[in-house]
Amino acid sequence: MKRLLAKSYDRKIHNQPPDYALLIQHSRDVAAACKALAKVTGSVALFNAGLEAEILHRFGKTLLLNGWSQDLGKGNSHFQSMVTNQTGFIQLLRHEVISGLLLFLNEPLQDWQEPLKDIKLIALWGAMGHHRKFDYQTHPNAMVPPLTVHLAHPDFNAILTEMGQDLELGDPPKFEQDWKIEHNLAQDLLDELFENFEKSEANFNNEKERRLLALIKAYGIAADVAASAVARKGESAKNYSLAQFVTNDLSIGFAPEELKTIVHTWAWKSTKRHPQEWDISKLPPSFIIREFQNQVAASESYITLAVAGCGSGKSLAAYLWAQNWCDKLSGNTNFRLFFCLPTTGTTTEHFKDYALESGIPAELISLTHSRSSVDLETMAATADQEEATEGANTTEAAREALKAEQDKIDALALWSTALVVTTTDTVLGLMANARRSIYSIPAIMQSAIVFDEIHAFDDLLFGHLLVFIKNFPKLPVLLMTASLPEARLRAIQKVRPDMHLVPGDEKLEQLPRYYLQYPVNNEDIWDEVTKCIAKNGKVLWVRNRVDWANEIYDEVRDRFRNISVNVYHARFRYKDRSIRHRRVIDEFKNEGKPVILVANQVAEMSLDLSADLLITDIAPIPGLIQRLGRLNRRATPEKPGEPKKALICPQPKVKGDAAKPYKKDELETAEGWINRLIALNKPLHQKDLADEFSALSDDREFDYAKAEKEACFFSGLWKTRVGMTRSEGYTISVILEKDYEQCDDKQYGEPTAKWLRKHEFTIPFKSEALKWKQVSGIRIAPDEAVLYDYDEITHEGKGAAWR
Repeated sequence: MKRLLAKSYDRKIHNQPPDYALLIQHSRDVAAACKALAKVTGSVALFNAGLEAEILHRFGKTLLLNGWSQDLGKGNSHFQSMVTNQTGFIQLLRHEVISGLLLFLNEPLQDWQEPLKDIKLIALWGAMGHHRKFDYQTHPNAMVPPLTVHLAHPDFNAILTEMGQDLELGDPPKFEQDWKIEHNLAQDLLDELFENFEKSEANFNNEKERRLLALIKAYGIAADVAASAVARKGESAKNYSLAQFVTNDLSIGFAPEELKTIVHTWAWKSTKRHPQEWDISKLPPSFIIREFQNQVAASESYITLAVAGCGSGKSLAAYLWAQNWCDKLSGNTNFRLFFCLPTTGTTTEHFKDYALESGIPAELISLTHSRSSVDLETMAATADQEEATEGANTTEAAREALKAEQDKIDALALWSTALVVTTTDTVLGLMANARRSIYSIPAIMQSAIVFDEIHAFDDLLFGHLLVFIKNFPKLPVLLMTASLPEARLRAIQKVRPDMHLVPGDEKLEQLPRYYLQYPVNNEDIWDEVTKCIAKNGKVLWVRNRVDWANEIYDEVRDRFRNISVNVYHARFRYKDRSIRHRRVIDEFKNEGKPVILVANQVAEMSLDLSADLLITDIAPIPGLIQRLGRLNRRATPEKPGEPKKALICPQPKVKGDAAKPYKKDELETAEGWINRLIALNKPLHQKDLADEFSALSDDREFDYAKAEKEACFFSGLWKTRVGMTRSEGYTISVILEKDYEQCDDKQYGEPTAKWLRKHEFTIPFKSEALKWKQVSGIRIAPDEAVLYDYDEITHEGKGAAWR
């Protein structure tokens, strides 16, 4: 008799199914991972969610029931056909749905599970959602023959027997015959489930029950990922231990001294002294930690908001804060730090500045999430259709499966990483059931979290932040921004009344830095640029659109042929953008040499530089505050210097909507803010910017009810689907067709994630891009559609544009 399989395997290598491919062994492995996760991180997860320590036993048993239940439904004829290399096989129902039908509606199994009735609902809702594809859209596929659930198979009985022993249920029922399900019966059974689940939703009006359900779902998914990875690597069950893997990887963390090393290394780097002169056991003699930074570090609240101007030292304050939390928590958990920033550019630069040269062992820090005890070739192979969306064709299913495997690798790498510098989506994606975020939850629950630049969050992402901090009230979180609308400040305070607000250093915040001029004409602009260059100054010119930036770049190069002129935006391949980024930063640090940089909005966060003259298009107030933060950035009370000019240009007269990518009312509000500042009739400081922003802030309350609904991690209950992390924008990520054809870094016939990241860039969205081929979800731009201007030798060029 054929064994029941959970995974496909290479029949050229194995005459018989290896252990990892067997359904009974995979079920054991998932259960073992559930037990280990509950033991290692269960207590801290419950504590973070504000749940009582007394329910740890309930949590562990519920998670164990979830683990044993996930894949019972794989013992059906359709799934077994699918994993025996029948490419493109269409199932009547997904396996996790069949698991639910069995355990909710089969009377002998219901009676057997009666002792677990108090935990069954949460456990099985989690199990049915462990591929994030169960809700009202779930339906049996039409025109598909009936399937047979192999209830009478010896393997099925063996799984139930071990499940009963593990959960103290006693002997399971023995089935003498299999169960045949055809389309109409499948639909009737689903309708019955939906009706029962709708009635049960009333049991989850209590937010603590919703939190427990969400944790069980996420930890069950994480257990499945760990089991797949470790078992495939070991192949034979005697060669691996899930408990050991989970315990070892999740036991890695920081000691306070290691975080102190990051702080000291950064401080010595800022002195410009040769590394041989550094003594990282202490701070440099002349280095002073500001009072603002000490106040952030000393915050006792589980949630702290630092609102301070650009260049005030918020990042350093964050590491000091983390060091103090590490001191407090090192006895309770393996301390980790997630440092989250809005964009890949800011993330990369932060990693370089603080982590890369800190002296911390490379295996303890991560930017790219590339380190793991498993790799793509050792991940357990599953049928492509298991990760594909409904209706996907064979090619799409294969691509989605490859992307899913890469997400598993990236997430499992974080289990053994103490410092993760990442984009905000890695953590807040949890609220949208994002795959990588859910896989990472055991690491997230052991961490302190920094969310930087929160002013840059759109409403959807900010809503996810609110739901996250409300539902994890005991997870240490530091929020940082240069400015925040009053409505958003009130929203944070409403969900977290315990929030501790730390304002910036008064001496820095009230240091005169800027002269604003608005509106300005071309003649004014070119006069000021010429004067600045004559004094060997640094000019930053920010446009609201890439094509506008490229036009100004060409004009500046024509006018100033003997000085360095660069253009910087997101339409460069990542590898080219990194080179341009480093060149720009280095040239702005080079004193006594004039330089002009033309950029778009990426300058608001991605560039840590100080200009002597700022020219900018009018933009929403938070964006203008960030742009002004790059003007006279290095001024201090000790070395104040003279205030610098900021020339703000009105909306240009162009065809179409000149406000794009912003809204017209945002720019009108910004104009009012600018006029109020100019009316002060004095050199302006950062506090002036913030005060006048507050005076103009919209009084409407942030819609938290909408945010809760959109955060399907908590609101979904029995329904588990993927939501959205960010609102849709105006751009789309692509790679060049010629790059794709020349790719020499492939796995399983597709470019690796690392290669894709180096070569992708964004262009404005056009509907025709939807017709292009894809690789790992990224469109391949045909040469006849997109022009890419870049010289690999001189590193000059303007990047991508539609032809």
